Amino acid sequence: MVRREGAPGGVRVETNHQLTGSGTSGAADDDSPWTGGPGLVRSLWRYRLVIVAAVVTCAVLGFAASLALPAQYEAQADLYLRDPGSPAVLTLKDFNHSGTGDHTLFMATQASLAGSDTVFGRALQILGRGGAASDLRSTVTVAPSTDLASVTIHASSDDPVEAAALANAVGTAYVQVSGERLAAATDAAIRHLQDVIAPRNVELDSLKARAARASGTEQAALERQALYVADMIGALQANQNDVAAQAALYGSGVETFQQASPPTTSSQPAPALLALLGGLFGLVLAGGWAWWAAGRDRRVEAEEDAGAILGVPLLGETPQLGAELRGTGGPRTPPGELDPVAAEAYHFVLASLEHALSRVGGKVVAVASAGQGDGKTVTVLNLARAARREGRTVRLVDADERTRRLSRLWGDGGEHSEVIDLGHAGEEAPAVALVGTVSQNGSGEQDGPSERNGHHPAVFVRSNAFSELISPSDEPADIVLIDTPALLDVSETVAIADRADAVLLVVNRGTSLSDLRRARERLAFTDTPLVGYLLNRGLSKRPYADVGGRGPRTHLWRWAAGRGEDAV
Repeated sequence: MVRREGAPGGVRVETNHQLTGSGTSGAADDDSPWTGGPGLVRSLWRYRLVIVAAVVTCAVLGFAASLALPAQYEAQADLYLRDPGSPAVLTLKDFNHSGTGDHTLFMATQASLAGSDTVFGRALQILGRGGAASDLRSTVTVAPSTDLASVTIHASSDDPVEAAALANAVGTAYVQVSGERLAAATDAAIRHLQDVIAPRNVELDSLKARAARASGTEQAALERQALYVADMIGALQANQNDVAAQAALYGSGVETFQQASPPTTSSQPAPALLALLGGLFGLVLAGGWAWWAAGRDRRVEAEEDAGAILGVPLLGETPQLGAELRGTGGPRTPPGELDPVAAEAYHFVLASLEHALSRVGGKVVAVASAGQGDGKTVTVLNLARAARREGRTVRLVDADERTRRLSRLWGDGGEHSEVIDLGHAGEEAPAVALVGTVSQNGSGEQDGPSERNGHHPAVFVRSNAFSELISPSDEPADIVLIDTPALLDVSETVAIADRADAVLLVVNRGTSLSDLRRARERLAFTDTPLVGYLLNRGLSKRPYADVGGRGPRTHLWRWAAGRGEDAV
């Protein structure tokens, strides 16, 4: 429990930080930047512009690299082979086609032959080129086609004519080598048969001679034996003829040689493919960086993010107010009337704020934020308007001496320093009084702080004149709202908070959690309790008054409800 004397208006205020945290004293968050960090999708969305730029850049680099690389052309030649077990070959003998063996194994064997050093060496001879056969392996590949209908020869070169010549040379070399191998095998088979037939002829001649000298049953037996040998010789000779005929019909084993033509387009580099690969590389690289960066720079994205850091309750969310309140220099001009969604949101915040003030026993609220552009000034202005609509008197204090944005915003909106409004009883009462931290004395000179008169703004903030300015005894107000400078930008914000009864922190959706931690640390130097925070740029919701179509539907409400945009 902290007791402070000399609070604005001479009020003794008892504060207790534990009252503002709903049973939570201190921040409940884990200060590790990676704990509870955003997921991959949220990280990608947060840095979407960087990711798009990285993807486009890498895609352009990939496309440029494809143009810088030398072009490569690929030619293809196809060898359609005769299956040695096919009916077209075996019509000379009544063999069953099912007994010819495995076609897959046959095609693999022939592809191995076409890609052998023997064939590659012959191809070099055909091309009239020197070198080793292994030199062609980097540019020529041979493999069975996917449907096993042919042996495919792929040859690549930086010259389309040379690529076609390589493929055709390998195909021609295979035809020659395969034909030579078959001819050699046929000659070997015929010689083997001749070697078998020769002794049988000698045996047949011997049997015939013996039968001619014999008589009776011995002669008959020798003649039968001679006839058997003669039949065997005839079978071997027929087999020899069949081998020769089949070899002549089979030839080199190539039924059709489809030669390659010079390609008209290069096969690589493919500009579209390299651009796509470059874009994918950029996406992976930028996505990994985005996930890492989002983990290192966590921001307020959900309602509970700021509460975990600050250890105080959420008093409400404020929705989108429209583009007229945006700008690099802060809000420019306020809208004449808020739409029902925005107005009700500020009434919610006001109700929560008044409840929190009743617990600390005060009415002066310092509205602060971690940095500029968090919507603090607009929050002060619209909380005052919400209080006016509820018949309360409000005192506004523009304590942001460096920008005086609240003063300009109020004046641009057509408001006056003193606003007279009719109360519920029909009596005129001051509704809103806008007072800056700079006032003028009777001589027209400034009494308040200004860098121009050589004094830091904190000098006036710590004076009794500032206390009287906040809550003058002759002009009591139901609630006093102080628009303070950003906590992390100037030093006098803590001094201003010391003069208030409570602090309301405006947190913008997207604020860095590290900035919130620093703001929490700055507020620890004041005894004024942080009673809660307001989440700015919350999601718009359909107002209760509009249920069933009975309530007002402004153009801004329809825009917010249709798009669900965040507030500013």
